[in-house]
Amino acid sequence: MEKRVETRADEFILMIKREKRMSIPELQKALGVRRGLLDDWVSMFEEKGMIELIYPANPLSPPYVVIKE
Repeated sequence: MEKRVETRADEFILMIKREKRMSIPELQKALGVRRGLLDDWVSMFEEKGMIELIYPANPLSPPYVVIKE
């Protein structure tokens, strides 16, 4: 049986797929990672075209991440 290696970054993607949409603070809390690392993941996966970071029109609402179809 082949073992599959899963990382925290894999968990990040799976969580967004499952929830459909998650804010940056929600992701940070759920994953228990520092904000800088989360920002790196968002940038990396956004550059690869896997996710999209959305800034709501309401400046009091935090940005959120969705999976790109």
